[in-house]
Amino acid sequence: MKLRKMRWSREGGLVLAVLAALVLLGVAVYGGLSKLDRDDPSVELSPEAAWVGPKASFTLKAADQGSGLREVRVTFSQDGQEKVILNKTFPSGRERVFVAELPLVLEPRALGFKEGKAVLTATVRDRSWGNWFQGRSAGFSREVDIDLVPLTLSFDSISYLLHAGGTGCLTYRLNKPALESGIKISGQFYRGYANPRGGKGDYVVLFPLPQEVSGPVSAELVARPAVGEEVRQALALKVRPRKWRQDTMNLSESFLRQVAASFPVSQPGDLLAAYLEVNREIRRANHEKVSQLCRQSHPQPLWSGGFLRYEGKPMARFGDRRTYIYQGRVVDQQVHLGEDLANLLATPVPAANKGIVVLAEPLGIYGQTVILDHGLGVCSMYSHLSQMDVKVGEAVEKGQVLGKTGATGLAGGDHLHFSMLVGGEFVTPQEWWDAHWLKDQVEGIWVKASGVTAMGPVDSDRVKGVKKGRGKRVKR
Repeated sequence: MKLRKMRWSREGGLVLAVLAALVLLGVAVYGGLSKLDRDDPSVELSPEAAWVGPKASFTLKAADQGSGLREVRVTFSQDGQEKVILNKTFPSGRERVFVAELPLVLEPRALGFKEGKAVLTATVRDRSWGNWFQGRSAGFSREVDIDLVPLTLSFDSISYLLHAGGTGCLTYRLNKPALESGIKISGQFYRGYANPRGGKGDYVVLFPLPQEVSGPVSAELVARPAVGEEVRQALALKVRPRKWRQDTMNLSESFLRQVAASFPVSQPGDLLAAYLEVNREIRRANHEKVSQLCRQSHPQPLWSGGFLRYEGKPMARFGDRRTYIYQGRVVDQQVHLGEDLANLLATPVPAANKGIVVLAEPLGIYGQTVILDHGLGVCSMYSHLSQMDVKVGEAVEKGQVLGKTGATGLAGGDHLHFSMLVGGEFVTPQEWWDAHWLKDQVEGIWVKASGVTAMGPVDSDRVKGVKKGRGKRVKR
């Protein structure tokens, strides 16, 4: 009996020992597997750093969901000089950290850095057994621009003949490149471009003038730097008003029926509702498309000399205030935004000037339409064509045939609807047809220096509140 008890005791102890060994082995295997951690850690910088000003604040997020974080290191270097911005080690064991968000502040001047290129590098390591027990690692290294000098803006010169519905031209100077600069009128921003005849830091902006004016027009020169405060300079422009023609158009039943059958409308059975949908909603959508298209322009002028006028009899004029009458009552009012010129049927239409075709397709109420980009935000538009002979992306010469006149779209007969656009807005073509105006009021402004042009000094009565010097910086 005693021998049996001794044998059982030995066997039970052996079993317990084996079980204990298995438990320890499981713990070791589990710990080893966790240490192997086949996934790399991650590190992100917020916000993304492309530019760094005198003082820039960021958040660095490091994470490793497997073995936890071991170390995060951030350096900033320029011209062979490297500075450690952050070097943090994380605890092990039960106090392991799996996610960390760390504040990061860069002050280039305090580090002895100057304006120009620099490299920001971040590295994170985890507590895995990878990389010969040194831990798996990840990171990034990106080039950033150090910007330490505040942006300054100064007005230079402006067209001295400003008319409602026309085009203005203004030059200004920046002490350094900006992300964006130009002029803002009535809440709408118009982009500036490098002055074709200026030096480094000289810019020009062509902008449309409102059709209705009563007193000085408020405007603002704006420059937006990559970092830091926006710079602005207020202007008050004296714009000569125009008296626009009033035009009445009687709508016939047959014309409304033709419109309802020719356009995709929601109520084709209701002729008046269909016509108003075309004349309002489709017209608005067409204008939005043209505006967006013409805001993306070549950065240099492509035109040469005055713009050609299609040889045709003037019908409707730019700025005509149209009142539409149906069955004796007013049903709609619109503004005509081009010049209608009539000649013989299917007459060849020449390009008004050199440019690049940016649209050649049916365009709602305008029918088959070609649009040319002439650079610096200037575009010309040719509508109601019966035939188009050019394609998008094609460079055309002044006088080159674009197509033939027609009556496509919302047209009552064969003619050319010709429009000019500046900064995505319709302006009177008559100025652009005038070679003297173009030379004096646009190209002449490019070569103007310190308020002097070939035509003489700027008329101070034309520009109110414009002063030379630095604009005001405004926080965005």
